[in-house]
Amino acid sequence: MVSRGTRKTWQSVVLILFITLLVIGCTSKSDEPKDSASPNGGGSATGGANVNATGFPIAKNKITMSAFAPQSANIADLNTNWFTKYLEDKTNIHLNWQLVPGESAALKEKKQLLLASGDYPDIFMSGDLTKEEQLLYGQQGVLLPLNKLIDQYAPNIKKAFKDISYLEKAITAPDGNIYAIPSVNECYHCQFSAKMWVNTKWLQKLGLSAPKTTDDFYNMLKAFKEKDPNGNGKADEIALTGSPTGWHTDVETFIMNAFVYYNPDNNYFMMNGGKLATSVDQPGFKKGLQFLNKLYAEGLIDKEAFTQKSDALSQKGNSPDTAIAGAIPAGWFGEFTDASPKATRHKDYDPIAPLTGPDGASFTAHFIGIGNSVFAVTNKNKNPEAAIRLADYLYSEEGTTMSNSGEEGRNWVKADANDKNTRGTAAKFKVKETSYGVGQVQNDHWNQMGPNLRSAEYRETSYAASQDIYTMDGLETRLYKATKELYEGHQPKEEFPTDIFLSNDQANQVKQLKPIITDYVKQSMLQFIMGAKSIDKDWDAYLKGLKDSGMDQFIKIYQDAYDKVYKK
Repeated sequence: MVSRGTRKTWQSVVLILFITLLVIGCTSKSDEPKDSASPNGGGSATGGANVNATGFPIAKNKITMSAFAPQSANIADLNTNWFTKYLEDKTNIHLNWQLVPGESAALKEKKQLLLASGDYPDIFMSGDLTKEEQLLYGQQGVLLPLNKLIDQYAPNIKKAFKDISYLEKAITAPDGNIYAIPSVNECYHCQFSAKMWVNTKWLQKLGLSAPKTTDDFYNMLKAFKEKDPNGNGKADEIALTGSPTGWHTDVETFIMNAFVYYNPDNNYFMMNGGKLATSVDQPGFKKGLQFLNKLYAEGLIDKEAFTQKSDALSQKGNSPDTAIAGAIPAGWFGEFTDASPKATRHKDYDPIAPLTGPDGASFTAHFIGIGNSVFAVTNKNKNPEAAIRLADYLYSEEGTTMSNSGEEGRNWVKADANDKNTRGTAAKFKVKETSYGVGQVQNDHWNQMGPNLRSAEYRETSYAASQDIYTMDGLETRLYKATKELYEGHQPKEEFPTDIFLSNDQANQVKQLKPIITDYVKQSMLQFIMGAKSIDKDWDAYLKGLKDSGMDQFIKIYQDAYDKVYKK
């Protein structure tokens, strides 16, 4: 998604793009502190004598916990950050930060080194912990099972388990333990982010309606290419462009879903009656390739759409003087055109509904799940009860709001009576200009770092959003309405869950198979679309290559993992 918190100002709204947002090790039992939690997650041996079970402060006498987190370029200093200091005053817990500078690769490398060396912290505050890491280090005793701690000390997390139907199951390992807590961000429009944006100004000039079928879409693209919709007398129009590097800016996903359910972000999986299959060997997939090949052969798809980077796509979307791009897939228009407050070209583009193909298919790729978890308590923590209470506070509405938006009165205020949220009902909060945005250094909040609970209800009802959808203050409203009116309901009735634990052996097999399968499918698609391979003559050879790449074993691994969790 735009994936990716809801904010009032345009800068803060851009934060919704980062969803996200984004091994091996061992430690001996001798490394465990005397008061480490019991293996079943029941708390410290002392019973947390220094911890208040409810209310604040959490710790009766101040305690210190070492905490692992990335060193965000948008946060000036976590040690002096307003929310860090507020949190310490409220909880009586001082966080001794172990920060990792750099991108996600540096975070992953440092995390693995710490876990392998045994020099890991009391808590991972923002550890980007994969399912494999949770299971491996949980079963080794490095990460404490949190089940009983949650049951005894975390009412907000327990409530989230009830309110969000898939949450608890998604973070429960095959051994029944919960080893890490995620940051929940139920971004509604991000779930349906494989949108197609069309220049409606061009449609109006050419007397066309928004396309509903693949035939309509083809005819629209031909008109865009041949009938000079930008009116400059030049044949400079690009009917359809995209990029493989942006947020759902690839041209294949939106179009292919008019022929077969196609979701490359979920391993091309599709389900029917609890049985797992892949879309990339289906007759509908073949027909989708034939349609894409037709568009490409007739020059209706930009020749650079499969290779150009995101900045090149933006250059085309922001072409000076006049628009040259007709249709562009993207999670939001900021992927291909200027999204600053004074920009106007984005007003010419609106999403269209999923197309209906010749056999009646009309799907949209659906993205829902928790992803990696962020918060975990290690066996070095002498106060696991305090640690889980800290995470639980960050799951509260107050904790979530302040960690993401900063101080009441300075960064945000209570909404006025006439302020509406993205659903068009009464809002609770209104973010002020001091909330900052992506790319701006601030020291007021944690900028989505750490565990927090931005449920769909919180995101869509809490913050004020302009009802004028063509202003940047109305971006969330624009995306919400487009998703509600056009995309919801086009997801398949049965979906393979994106959050599923694999055993260590299964995970190792997947690490071997997935890149081979993904590369094979991507390269084959490009060859078919661009005409380097004949869809009619080379289809059987493609299917054989898919089988040889290990797709059957890949499906079996995930089917077995699914059956273990969902067929009990």
